[in-house]
Amino acid sequence: MPTHHEPADIDVAKETWAEFLRQCHPEEFRKGGNRVCVPMIVGDEILGVIILGDRVGGAPFSWQDFDLLKCIGDQVAAGLLNTRLSQKLVQAKELEAFQTMSAFFVHDMKNTANTLNLMLQNLPVHFDNPEFRADALRGVAKTVGRINHLIGRLGSIRSELQIKPVEADLNAVIAKALEGWEEIAGLNLKKEFTALPKFLFDPEQMLKVATNLIFNAREAVAQDGQVQIHTAQKNGYIILTVTDTGCGMSPEFLNRQLFRAFQTTKKNGLGIGMFQSKMIVEAHKGRLEVESESGKGTTFRVVLPLKTK
Repeated sequence: MPTHHEPADIDVAKETWAEFLRQCHPEEFRKGGNRVCVPMIVGDEILGVIILGDRVGGAPFSWQDFDLLKCIGDQVAAGLLNTRLSQKLVQAKELEAFQTMSAFFVHDMKNTANTLNLMLQNLPVHFDNPEFRADALRGVAKTVGRINHLIGRLGSIRSELQIKPVEADLNAVIAKALEGWEEIAGLNLKKEFTALPKFLFDPEQMLKVATNLIFNAREAVAQDGQVQIHTAQKNGYIILTVTDTGCGMSPEFLNRQLFRAFQTTKKNGLGIGMFQSKMIVEAHKGRLEVESESGKGTTFRVVLPLKTK
């Protein structure tokens, strides 16, 4: 192939690339004068060649023709490169979308596994209690149902987060997320639920947010650390506050990475929980606020507009 960017007469050129092209294309323009090869090159990469000639009159190409052919070759090469890059961009976006979708499901499955693990931790202590065993069986049944629900969702992926608001009690959702936590040894858990009116929100989605915030707080605190859960109503908003006395976050991570997908400070974390939580809260027209200081703990506030039927 040519080592330069200029069009060349392949029936005159003596280089190896010209002989190769003559052998590959012995029949093109046999009666139309000499053939010109126009390389399509971007940088040092040859994307292809154009071979042409005057099949009618056999007129030779002028230097003006060669200049025009070079411009055409450059334009076609740029178009081919853009097409290639566009295809790669589409593939990259498809892969990114798949990774994001997978991370959401893996994160939900991780929370489900954590619920089972919580039950197993309590099982040796309370196994002789018939009420606990019955409650454990109900919990296993709910967890299996949850797993089946997640599997079912794989068959109906949608491009946007779907919120299905119903009139519900946020305190009940938080209580469900806290089931089993009070029995964990070494966890100082404090709850302060203010009586709240029922309002429109998606209980299933908000359960994910509450579960994620509680698990994050638990993982952040030391063995004797404290986690506080508080709900309140103020100025037309319902507020859920989760505070821990754990390790906190650096200002850089807080400002640049906390709510980005696949960003985490945890060794085995996925970096999807806070990204998902923020999406859910904002889909409810609310906001997720955070205050944190390294070594002193973190406070998350879920602020939701009080909307009723």
